[in-house]
Amino acid sequence: MRDLAPSALLSRLRFRQLRLVDVLARTGSVRRTAAELHVSQPAATKILQDLEEMLGVRLFDRTPRAMLATEIGAHVVDYARRALSEGERFADALGNLKRGGYGGLALGAIMATASDLLPRAIAELKRQRPLMTIQVLAATSDMLIAALDRGELDLVIGRIPTGPERVAYDFEPLSEEDLWTFAAASHPLAGRARLDLAELGALPWVLQPAPSPMRQLIDSAFATAGLRTLDNLVETTSITATVNLVRHAGMISVLPSTIVAQEVASGAFVRLPVDVRGALEPYGIVTRRDVPMTPNAAEFLAIMRAMVAAI
Repeated sequence: MRDLAPSALLSRLRFRQLRLVDVLARTGSVRRTAAELHVSQPAATKILQDLEEMLGVRLFDRTPRAMLATEIGAHVVDYARRALSEGERFADALGNLKRGGYGGLALGAIMATASDLLPRAIAELKRQRPLMTIQVLAATSDMLIAALDRGELDLVIGRIPTGPERVAYDFEPLSEEDLWTFAAASHPLAGRARLDLAELGALPWVLQPAPSPMRQLIDSAFATAGLRTLDNLVETTSITATVNLVRHAGMISVLPSTIVAQEVASGAFVRLPVDVRGALEPYGIVTRRDVPMTPNAAEFLAIMRAMVAAI
């Protein structure tokens, strides 16, 4: 069939079609997709066929193991997920507004902001708009940028991608992280005046998962020193898990000083004399260039800027 004009295409797209391609891409099975959508298998097949007919292109290839998205299908799946996320957030914000609130704000933040800057900014925003619903996702920059791309977040406080995809984002630097290598005060290396990476390579570590910027920095430091990649390792994005594994399991870690300085000052942890800071880029406010900023996001950013300027 001939290609539809954009306006005609958008008028014919249905949320159930978008939902189907999202679930089918995740499950790889028409049967499981039908069960999740609470429709019959023939009905699910018909929805897919109607969408492919409308778009004039095959979206999924059937293989012996699963239904796999074609190259164009992957593009449709990506759009579907962003549209569904936006739809869910719209419904939540609308409900909040109807109850007399201020809508919602979904933001992502790296660990460096979690102990001080972010809580203070949220507290000020809630003081100004107490009925606003605020969702916070704490993770590594790469995870947060992926969520921003899927339309799940309004903004990210983290690091901007360094590859060609950087042009898709606006970035406003805020600050730099002062990273500390640390361990429990009872650790055998506690109290050492000098250490080098070679002494730490075989010891247990707890770190952010690859390919987060902080993890890339640590892996690069070991590689530059001619050492093998760490393999005695636990990976987690959780600050609580990291701190508890250092405290109770004798592991070594690297975290922003804002998170561990109080524990070091209390004597529970010690800072190890190892510098892995390298060239970690500043973190800042990341938004998608092709997505208009919401009023709630703009208000939050104004608060963040004022707080950073006052430091």
